[in-house]
Amino acid sequence: MYDMNPEMEKYYAINKLFLSAIGVWPYQRRVLKVFLPCLFSTIHYAGFITQVLLVYDTWGNMDVIVEAIIVITCIFGANTKLINIIVNNHKFRRLLQLMCEHWEFFNSERHIMRYYASISQKVTKYFGVYFIVFTIFYLLIPLIPRILDVVKPLNESRPLIYVYSVEYRVDKEKYYYPILLHCYATSLITIIILFTIDTTYIMCVLHVCSLFIAISYRLENITIKAENKSDNKKQYIGRHCRLLMEKHDSIGNDYHELIMCLKRHQLALEYVQILNSTFTQAMFILLSLNMLNLSVIGIQLIKNLEHINEIIRSIFFICAVFIHLVCMCIPGQLLIDRSIEVFDKA
Repeated sequence: MYDMNPEMEKYYAINKLFLSAIGVWPYQRRVLKVFLPCLFSTIHYAGFITQVLLVYDTWGNMDVIVEAIIVITCIFGANTKLINIIVNNHKFRRLLQLMCEHWEFFNSERHIMRYYASISQKVTKYFGVYFIVFTIFYLLIPLIPRILDVVKPLNESRPLIYVYSVEYRVDKEKYYYPILLHCYATSLITIIILFTIDTTYIMCVLHVCSLFIAISYRLENITIKAENKSDNKKQYIGRHCRLLMEKHDSIGNDYHELIMCLKRHQLALEYVQILNSTFTQAMFILLSLNMLNLSVIGIQLIKNLEHINEIIRSIFFICAVFIHLVCMCIPGQLLIDRSIEVFDKA
């Protein structure tokens, strides 16, 4: 069994817990790595089949088709993320190994890595709170009629509400609770997968951002030191590089520091290349699905302006999709900005 760096464990314990829960932690037992993804995928595909049957039986009803598209894209998106991390599990293992090596190698810049690791930890916790609140409100909607039947009964039972429209080809009223249970399971698995993979992606991006900041910090210190040592009559060529070569005959401390910065930058670039190859294809698919979802949810919201329950559910969906878009776009831009800073400091 693999032991994470104790300091890393403190910051990334939540990520490790949820990665293990969905069966994609590279160092957990093989039986769990096979059983858990198969179980989740089976539940997902069963939910997908109910949506296909629903569309087939209600073909022409745009309200139902729109809702089915939303459910299908959510299930497909979560399953895409799960399959992607399973297929690229060897790359993810390598990312974790490199992270441990970085925490040892970047010893003098450990405070920078701690800072970004703490940001990753806070983002994970905030996302967790958001998903918990979203899940509670979203999954409680079908139970409202049942609760009202007990608290404030009418002459007849209120109409049954489902998490989302489904078609099982059975008596829905007779098998209401089994159907509701499967809808709950599908929704919870989807939410857990999205939360786990997204926060893991953010964790990896923030880690490599800390590497670029550490390299920039080191380069800046070299520049300041070189400028302090330089003679006013000296003219810099190529941002003080010639001065360093002449002053220290290529063997001084500053020259050695430049070589160390180069090695650190190569390590950071290796990490970025693996990170990019691990998530790029899945991110492209998810971005496309998110844009489709926003359009479809907007149509559904306009069509259900008279139903307060549907409005609330649509608003929660829009918030979830928008946050998911932010989760995928901002880390990438942050990574670009931090990598450019290295060039600016060199």
